Amino acid sequence: MSLARKFAYNNIVQIIGKGISIILGVLGVALIARYLGVEGFGRYTAVNNFLGMFAVLADLGLTMVTAQMINERPEDKQSILNNLFGFRLFTAGVIILIGLFIAIFLPYYRELWFILAILAGSYFFVAINQILVGLLQSELKVDYLMVAEIAGRLLWLGGLVLSNYLNWGLTGIALATTFSSMVNFGVAWFLSAKRVKIWPSYRADLWHKIAQRSWPLAITITLNLLYLRTDILFLSWWQTEEAVGLYGAAYKVIDILTSLPFLFIGLLLPLLTRAWSNRDSQKFNFLVNNALLILLILVVPLIIGGQILATPIIKFIAGASFSAAGSILALLLVALAGIFVGCLFNHLLIAVNQQQVMVRPYLVVAITAIPAYYFLIRYFSYWGAAIVTVYSELLIAILAGYKAKKMAHWHWPTITSLKLLAANLLMVIVIWPCRHWAGQSIINLLAIILLGVVVYSLSLIGLKVINWSKLQVIFKPDNKNYETAPHC
Repeated sequence: MSLARKFAYNNIVQIIGKGISIILGVLGVALIARYLGVEGFGRYTAVNNFLGMFAVLADLGLTMVTAQMINERPEDKQSILNNLFGFRLFTAGVIILIGLFIAIFLPYYRELWFILAILAGSYFFVAINQILVGLLQSELKVDYLMVAEIAGRLLWLGGLVLSNYLNWGLTGIALATTFSSMVNFGVAWFLSAKRVKIWPSYRADLWHKIAQRSWPLAITITLNLLYLRTDILFLSWWQTEEAVGLYGAAYKVIDILTSLPFLFIGLLLPLLTRAWSNRDSQKFNFLVNNALLILLILVVPLIIGGQILATPIIKFIAGASFSAAGSILALLLVALAGIFVGCLFNHLLIAVNQQQVMVRPYLVVAITAIPAYYFLIRYFSYWGAAIVTVYSELLIAILAGYKAKKMAHWHWPTITSLKLLAANLLMVIVIWPCRHWAGQSIINLLAIILLGVVVYSLSLIGLKVINWSKLQVIFKPDNKNYETAPHC
């Protein structure tokens, strides 16, 4: 299969696979929220957030480093992968164990230590699985990733149903989560073995090189952790479990949606790295500009449509008791603009091996966001948390875009942005009168969402937002007939 067909195939597979995964994820969240209630979901959110902090630290940016190093030295793939895997096993194990040890000295988390210990297994398997993700993304074998992810999701959902039936509470949910992560890793490992047999290895020079590549990402991830996870940590300390549960339910929707840009850009990263290594600046800039266009096409209707349908969405995902989280979700959706665009610019810098330049921007955001969380959460609860989250994500996207501008000639699509707003305005005009029906049943909600998608898509076509002759480089990366950037 040619590179063009392989990439197009992977795009189709990722859309279908990620769609299925998101649906299963939403069903799982719905089961957990309805079973635990607002306060119980608050405890669940607090526990996951605490462990997630150490899981983020354990990442060290190795998923992106994997794709980068493989594409730079394909002849040494086996040795690189084995050492990356060994490096990840060691670092993930140590960091997650440190997290469990710290929990012993924190009263709130000490009471939930058994749950933390079970969930730690889930985060460990997720951490080591990221090496396989990096490999399969670089090989453009997203179908393998989707099979593994969906298998894990299905088992997770089945485990949640069983746990609810047996009334095992948080323990059952933790067991189901860990088992599903283990299966996800096992399936990905089995399928990866068809390409490369990976086994942990230690080679001092490669571990040193991995550390050199990953340390800027590790620092930025740590700083990102400080402003990304501090909200729920502070909420769990100073506010009620009900407040944590409401905020956690809204944030869970954001978590699900953020997987979209990372999956898309994860596929694009090998192409960016290859274009940069080949000194093909025209192709590199073209990829960046059209990726920016695609991300804007995706994120703008999510934000605008979400302002209208946030409360019905929360109500039907988590239950009527979580209705108050709808307004929180509407505000948090604004952060998606920064997340989607920032994802592209961060990966651009990784593709050109300039990830270290992001240390200062992340430091600026962390220094300003943490005090803001401290004061605003104490006085404004989850509203304060949501405001600072939006600020943080938008600021990091702006700063990342400024840094990326020095590496690539990307252009903000001004004219296209106006057309996007016009397409969204048409969508709003159609779905706004229907908003009152959205809360009556899940069928009504889905019908209104589908109507919005159809109107928006037709508007994009009518306004000629998408220039297919230019966007074909995304689907036909071996095509040499391209320009430097879309005329936006």
